[in-house]
Amino acid sequence: MPKAYQLFNEEVSKILHLKLLCKTVKEILKLLNRSKSMIYHVLTRKTPYEPKPRSGRPRVMDIRSDRRIQRMASSQKMSVREITGASQLQISKNTVHGRIIEFGYMIYAKMARRLPLSKLHISKRLQWVRNHMSCGDKWMAVLFSDKKNGASMDLTGI
Repeated sequence: MPKAYQLFNEEVSKILHLKLLCKTVKEILKLLNRSKSMIYHVLTRKTPYEPKPRSGRPRVMDIRSDRRIQRMASSQKMSVREITGASQLQISKNTVHGRIIEFGYMIYAKMARRLPLSKLHISKRLQWVRNHMSCGDKWMAVLFSDKKNGASMDLTGI
């Protein structure tokens, strides 16, 4: 028997009904084929029988925040990073991604295909390369990076 076995509601009601009929705990456990500790647990609980809440870190987001994330992901077609930035809560993108997966019925859209380069663009690119191939060692002084340096940008961000 697993450690965290839970009784069905009908079994709990049978235990309570048999106790009202003045049956002893031994008689109840023989009738229902359950352990003595489980029957005592049902009888001594002050509230209706429910499994104990699991331990662990409580969720940061409530149901309303979950629905808002779902709405942003499905209707506005926002990325996980954009949703993380738009939410007022301080949550990680892993949390947002996990919530989107929990919804289960999300509709995933294919990314829009990029049109191939036109003949004009191809010829302009080739011409640029041919013009700059003769630079030789000057290319060693050029720094290629995909990062933007915020200090060198003007106020317009261009």
